[in-house]
Amino acid sequence: MGIAKKRIEDLVDYGSFVEIGENVMARFTDFSSPVHAKGGDGIVTGYATMGGKLIYIYSQESSSMGGSLGEMHGRKIVNLYNLAMKSQAPIIGILDCSGIRVEEGLDGLNALSKIYKAQAKAVGVIPQIAIVSGICGGGISVLANMADFLFVDEEHGKLFVNSQNFLNGQELFTQKVYTDAILKTDELNAYIKKLVEILPSSTKELPMVKECKDDLNRELTDDCTKDTRTLLKELADNHRFIEIKAQWGGDMVAGLMRLNGAVVGVYGNDGISDRMTAEGIEKANRLVRLCDRFNIPVLTVTDTKGYDVTIETEMRFSKSATALIRALAQANVPKVNLITGDIYGSAYSLMNSKGLSCDLAFMWDTATVNTIDSLDAVAIMYPELGPVEAEKKAEEYRQTHCSPQALAKHGYVDKVISPKDTRKYVIGAFEAFANVF
Repeated sequence: MGIAKKRIEDLVDYGSFVEIGENVMARFTDFSSPVHAKGGDGIVTGYATMGGKLIYIYSQESSSMGGSLGEMHGRKIVNLYNLAMKSQAPIIGILDCSGIRVEEGLDGLNALSKIYKAQAKAVGVIPQIAIVSGICGGGISVLANMADFLFVDEEHGKLFVNSQNFLNGQELFTQKVYTDAILKTDELNAYIKKLVEILPSSTKELPMVKECKDDLNRELTDDCTKDTRTLLKELADNHRFIEIKAQWGGDMVAGLMRLNGAVVGVYGNDGISDRMTAEGIEKANRLVRLCDRFNIPVLTVTDTKGYDVTIETEMRFSKSATALIRALAQANVPKVNLITGDIYGSAYSLMNSKGLSCDLAFMWDTATVNTIDSLDAVAIMYPELGPVEAEKKAEEYRQTHCSPQALAKHGYVDKVISPKDTRKYVIGAFEAFANVF
């Protein structure tokens, strides 16, 4: 068994893989003959089950045809996409390719173009998962990044646009940090199995609701206030939270979980970083758009003191924030906001606030929302006050403009809750939209 087929067998349900197109051969060209080629043209394609769910899968064989992509190789991938689209099933690509086959020249480039087209048509229809298990550079790296989810094998995966040879001695930049996860092979396979299990097979299918054996009214421990990752693990059924893109945009946490057996997408400020970055906002944007495509409700956790103060923020933040605002405003799935920390400025408005997009908003009784620091606000409004009088006025301002009760009185929060009661209220909020699905 070649490495390509073994990678498939290790990932799918035992004995379920059915290979198709195994006898496809490269065609004659001016510079090569199929006599010297192996059957399959450097790629294994077929269908299988993963956790009992139908999936289509392909795996590139780096030891065949120099690990290159040619006309028939590309045709097999496009054919697999056509079958996956017709079957409304996820497609998984295991990538290990040295690039376009030079012996075939333009035919190889045309094959890559057709793969791009098939991928573009599949966006918003079926889940696309790419796994970089070997070399993945140039145009193949674009193919990888067009997937909904992109993973890299920590030990063997190499994801880049230009190789070191073309960078004139510059340090090689790796795209690994922008992927959904970088894990060792066994850990990566287990992660993908969990992801396929929780995702619907297509955008025409509703996410599967599983029986929940966890206590719906389970109180959260005091640890839930430490940071958002801890909160989400405590909040999720059986403490199972699947985080995505953990390696970049560290100020934002994003992922998928089940609440009372139903799939929910979640993003939120990490609760440790004080400031929001452009990368974190871009991560949130991708999560919201993914959830809207696949009919998955969205939970937002808001806990930030504002925007990061860097040159990069000045250059990128407004554009990234605009994209997130559009994604939230255009998303038709149910959206719930949970305010957990001390929020400052327009970051509150951006993070799925009541005025922007959310359907139901909850706020911990320990949280606050501040336009600016209360003392600064008093100094602007009452510059003549001394320190003692200013502090009294600032406390009045906190109670009337920043406290949970103030937001609730203005209708910006639907329910003020204690942290320990979060699970039952968030589950109840999404249950209110059960008829939507």
